[in-house]
Amino acid sequence: MKTLFTILFFLLSISIQSQNFSLVDKAINTAISDSIFPGAAILIGNEKEILYKNAYGHYTYEVSSPKVENNTLFDLASVTKAFATTFCVMKLVDEGKLDIEKPIASYLPKFAINNKENIKVADLLIHESGLQSYYTPMENEKREHILDTIKTLNLSYKTGVKTVYSCLNLVTTMMVVESIIDEPMYKFYTDNFTFPLGMKRTMFAPDDEIKKLCTPTTPNLQGIVHDPLARGLEGLSGNAGLFSTTEDLSILCQLLLNKGVYNNKRYLSEEVVAHFTKQYSPQSSRAIGFDTRSEGGNSSSGKYFSSGTYGHLGYTGTSIWIDPVRKIYAIFLTNRVYPDDKASIKSTRPKVYDAVILSLEK
Repeated sequence: MKTLFTILFFLLSISIQSQNFSLVDKAINTAISDSIFPGAAILIGNEKEILYKNAYGHYTYEVSSPKVENNTLFDLASVTKAFATTFCVMKLVDEGKLDIEKPIASYLPKFAINNKENIKVADLLIHESGLQSYYTPMENEKREHILDTIKTLNLSYKTGVKTVYSCLNLVTTMMVVESIIDEPMYKFYTDNFTFPLGMKRTMFAPDDEIKKLCTPTTPNLQGIVHDPLARGLEGLSGNAGLFSTTEDLSILCQLLLNKGVYNNKRYLSEEVVAHFTKQYSPQSSRAIGFDTRSEGGNSSSGKYFSSGTYGHLGYTGTSIWIDPVRKIYAIFLTNRVYPDDKASIKSTRPKVYDAVILSLEK
């Protein structure tokens, strides 16, 4: 029996090594040639190992600029919402310190004005809270003033009647988290996830040395968050601000595919992972803090990822999709907003994710 297992393992290893990901390479290199983004990195894996990783292009369109490497950092933009803020929420739910079905005002009393006293934390995470989609800070507006302003805003629509994707939802979620832990969310995230998981290139507000290892999003922003709201919050926000690499993010993807376990250590309960990563809202594709694959042929995850696939997109050109049926994931990071935020990645994403599945299953 042991000999048979060894043979099967050897054959599987040969199969993985012989897989050809040239379709993925072609899709990404074509996008670079078409000036959709100057640089990119991709990583494909399953619940056990990394199957393929590659890096493409340069930090900018200047060929003399640094080449993108597999450990190059990208501004993740709204991927922060799912792979940082929501991870913190899941941890607090596991610890019994946060109930997402309770009103936000239970944790943030100042939020309970302008008919907001009954909005639940869950309404934030599925983008049905009633909060407006965005708030642009004034020049030199202080962090505390921005947060106080968000707490006291009027609703822009009745809670629960529709889905309006809003960065304010996850900034408010961050404030809920911080009211419980009594420390900055980024520190809680570091202590519970990035440090124990060995994610040395995942952080908010990189220092000057790390900034040099980040792809720029404008000629003036390298290692400084692109999102104006998160930038007004000093790069320490719940809606954006996380910088990371494909290699580091693969750890979080494997943790989710293994139902909360990584390297034989449990970080989240199986129950909380299952609850947060399945479609929650009947009127949208939203899960709790994550998005799920939208059906109907226009998903950014392409045509082939399974129903039940979950992940998130980022405005800067980042995305992660996790397929719990096939037990695979793909992390596709770019700096498509460089230099002037005019290029669209909308048609490129599904081509890349289709190429992933076609490469794995041909």
